[in-house]
Amino acid sequence: MALTIDKVAQKIEALRRAAADRDQRQRDVHDVRSGDIDTVMPGAMPDAWPKPIVANLIDTSARDMAEVMGSMPSINCASGVITTDRARKFSGKRTKIANAYVQHSQLQSGKQVTFCDYYNTFGMAIYVIEPDFEDKMPRIRVENPMGVYPELDLYGRVRSYTKVWREEAIHLVAKFPHLMRVLQHNETAGQDQMSWAEREIEVVKYCDPDQITMFLPNHGNQIVDMMPNPLGKVYVSIAKRPGFDMEVRGAFDDAIWVQLAKARMALLGLEATEKSVRAPLAVPRDVQKMTFGDDAIIRTDNPEGVRRVALDVPQYAFQEGAMLDNEARQAMRSPEVRSGNIDASIITGKGVQALMGGFNTVITTGQSVISAALAKALELAFEMDEKLWPGEKKVVSGVVQGTPFEETYVPLRDIKGSYTVDVTYGFAAGQDPARAIVALLQLRGDQLVSRDFVQRQLPMDLDVTQLQTQIDNEQFTDALKQGIMAYMQAILPMAQQGMVDPTDALTKMSKLIEEREKGTPVHDAVLKVFKPKEQAQAASQDPLAALMGGGGGGAPAGPGGAPQGSTAPSGAGQPQGFDMMSLLAGLTGKGEATMSARTQRQSGI
Repeated sequence: MALTIDKVAQKIEALRRAAADRDQRQRDVHDVRSGDIDTVMPGAMPDAWPKPIVANLIDTSARDMAEVMGSMPSINCASGVITTDRARKFSGKRTKIANAYVQHSQLQSGKQVTFCDYYNTFGMAIYVIEPDFEDKMPRIRVENPMGVYPELDLYGRVRSYTKVWREEAIHLVAKFPHLMRVLQHNETAGQDQMSWAEREIEVVKYCDPDQITMFLPNHGNQIVDMMPNPLGKVYVSIAKRPGFDMEVRGAFDDAIWVQLAKARMALLGLEATEKSVRAPLAVPRDVQKMTFGDDAIIRTDNPEGVRRVALDVPQYAFQEGAMLDNEARQAMRSPEVRSGNIDASIITGKGVQALMGGFNTVITTGQSVISAALAKALELAFEMDEKLWPGEKKVVSGVVQGTPFEETYVPLRDIKGSYTVDVTYGFAAGQDPARAIVALLQLRGDQLVSRDFVQRQLPMDLDVTQLQTQIDNEQFTDALKQGIMAYMQAILPMAQQGMVDPTDALTKMSKLIEEREKGTPVHDAVLKVFKPKEQAQAASQDPLAALMGGGGGGAPAGPGGAPQGSTAPSGAGQPQGFDMMSLLAGLTGKGEATMSARTQRQSGI
């Protein structure tokens, strides 16, 4: 049942009062990251230095964590073990559709990093799934969590969603022209005619399964827009940072005060330095006249007594700065190694691992929460697509696992109520690419995992099937080239034994080189050059076929290598066949082919 505008306003006011502490923490973190320290601690910054003179460690750490955490996960719609080709095609098409949703929403172009930044900074990040009626597709939008008041049930399902923000009147009127009369009505006589357009107006958007309402709370709850919810559900996915209580807390709520203390200590040190330079001049009593400026001369019988009044800065003031820097890093769980500042005494595997341990757990935990939120957002996108455009024929394109695709689908037929999505960051979650690759190689070296597993867990976007096909083709091409080179080295010995015509063999090698210069692939060039010619004489055979043990069109060979019915000894100029088992035994397990042959001749007795 839809609520009246007064009931909605009362409900939102209650939610805002309950979240007052959270809102204050979010505003403080936002102002410190923006450098507006005076709004958090009035009077902390002097007029000469309105901004802090120390590096904003909170902002740099937040950006670093968001960039590491904001890599796009792997999206797969395969559920369980797929045994039929039809189920495989169905899940494959849904996987492409889900990736098309992500790419259409431009999450991979920095918005996912912004989502992770909101998650770390404010303790909450939000995906809002909205219909794009122009492209007839759902769009996933990243919402700023400041001023957001979700209402959740016991199981974490969103029952209502409220967003409060401030917007300039001129931009608000451009979107909703009927508000001009309301916003201009409060203007008093004598004011500038354009002053109404510069004011910021508070806007509230409320959504629940029954209605979607937008109104102006400070203008008599003036309704901007109101409509029933046609989908009957709140299409919002929330990622909340884990904590010890029910409050939403960011990663830097406690670190901002350490940052403020660092800024204050830096200003005090700067002030002490300035006072030391501008300290008064102490002179002996016999000085009757003083001059100031460059090359000034002071006449005195006691020149050692002319000096500046010393301003002693306590030594613990410098120690306090280092202590505050260490406290800030501990509060943010960001090791000093992330900034590249590493003490040479701990440059060992164990030392770096200890420094990075806390940072890795932060990234791993965050990615697990974010992957669950993205999976929920994609499930809602599937549901919205099927409800709003069930019979619409659509064409989507994008890139999945490094392979471009273009797919045509109809939501009612190709989604068909199956909304399950698997979003994972894989084995390398929370690790930098270099250490992830080393760990995968160690597991592969001990035969604990397969090559396919290693390829799928690499921290890069690639098509594993196509990659393995290319690797196999390269290995086959290398083996083929090694066989050709072995044949070239065997031309002289075979020619000496009368097994091959050296002129014909060298001509084939020259043609092979010419084909490669034309750009012909190796396997095509070999087939073209060594293609056997049809000859009428049964005794004729191709040199490569002779090398491989194949006979020409003659009679089958007997046990001694000579044609059946022949009485000529095996050493009387007849080519000796090579055993194929001996050739196959020369293939090693390293993907390298060793082409070798052995010839034995016996004299007739």
